[in-house]
Amino acid sequence: MKYFKNGLFALIISALIWGCSLNDTSGPGSKEVKTPKLYINEFMASNDVAVADPDEDNNDGDPYDDWFEIYNADSVAVDVGGMWVTDDLAKLDNYQIPTSSPAKTTIQPGGFLVIWADKEMQQGVNHVDFALSGGGEAIGLIMSDGRTIIDSYTYGPQQTDVSFGRNPDGGDNWETMSKPTPGASNSGAPANVAPEIKNITVSPDTISASTPVLVSAEVTDADDNLSTVSITYGPDGAITNTADMTLSGALYQANLGTFNDGTRIFFYITATDAEAETTVSDTLSFEVGYVAPVLFINEFMASNDSAYSDEFGEYDDWIEIYNPGSEAVDIGGMYITDDLEALTTWQIPDRTPDSTTIQPGGFLILWADKQSEQGILHVEIKLSGKGEQIGLTAPNGTTVIDSLTYDAGTAGAIGYGLDTDKSCARQPDGSNNWVVDETPTPGASNQ
Repeated sequence: MKYFKNGLFALIISALIWGCSLNDTSGPGSKEVKTPKLYINEFMASNDVAVADPDEDNNDGDPYDDWFEIYNADSVAVDVGGMWVTDDLAKLDNYQIPTSSPAKTTIQPGGFLVIWADKEMQQGVNHVDFALSGGGEAIGLIMSDGRTIIDSYTYGPQQTDVSFGRNPDGGDNWETMSKPTPGASNSGAPANVAPEIKNITVSPDTISASTPVLVSAEVTDADDNLSTVSITYGPDGAITNTADMTLSGALYQANLGTFNDGTRIFFYITATDAEAETTVSDTLSFEVGYVAPVLFINEFMASNDSAYSDEFGEYDDWIEIYNPGSEAVDIGGMYITDDLEALTTWQIPDRTPDSTTIQPGGFLILWADKQSEQGILHVEIKLSGKGEQIGLTAPNGTTVIDSLTYDAGTAGAIGYGLDTDKSCARQPDGSNNWVVDETPTPGASNQ
């Protein structure tokens, strides 16, 4: 009887082992998770007037937010709820897409889903808690484990109101698209792209009544079929004079003037290609006799998790401006940018000088959070923790008051060693000596 019991026990164990292979992944807790065929398919990191957010209340802010599109190349529907998205590949668990509305987060086979990178999660499950940098950074889609990357893409400086996408969908070829296709296939996007105008400069820096003015710009066309480049200029209310710009080296240039002392001349550049795609620059200006104030970008933080919060308790990127002079300076009307090829990225409003004036020897914090609806000191740029550029430009849009390029990953560069909750600061204030500071001093001296 003892033998029978032992034999029966052995038989049962053998049957269990036979029925459940040690390599079987179908049991609870051991099922192999298949990585879905999802792709970051298109994105726009500098959206001025191109694509409006349908969830944005027109009375509650700017509807033109950053966005990226996810494409499902699989043969089955995929719910991205519970997955993570990020703009920093060193922080894969940046933001988790909610699981509360699968009808809104499920992508059908061959379908597309637009994610709004606007820090306005209250607007729905397709709105995430970060914004994209027009100066370049990364976008990542991560499995629900917070570790496995499904797809990612690292990009450089972007052209305003032009998207960047894969063509064909899910392929390896990326191209600019003058007519974005959020939520639809990129294969139908027009091949021709409008010309790009950047790096507009005016010389000399100080213009006198007897000095001709040279306006220069870098004008390119991705399709190499640029036709004409012209400049239109004149005083406020009479911007009616037009002149051709001619190519000199790598720049298109035009000589204007001379003009009377104290005159402010406004101008814009128009570029047209052979297929009639036209780009018009921002309207900029120069003032005869204008002398820019001395101001410094004195300290900044590009990865703020818990170091210093704004008036809403949010930990956003920030930039400190320092006035070393003996007179107060109002920065209202000046421009701030994270791309020195696009100096007029964001104009600081000039309607509240009490908030934008820096006293002699004083400091002012700008929140680089792309949440301008939160106040006059919240600007529509965002800094990259990996490195990019910061520039402060005079109200004319062409005179750079101060600028810098930082690189958190290259030894010896400004910002080298910059990490989460650390700032990069001039020490002493206004000097050329930059240090990474573990104890930031926003709004106060770096001494």
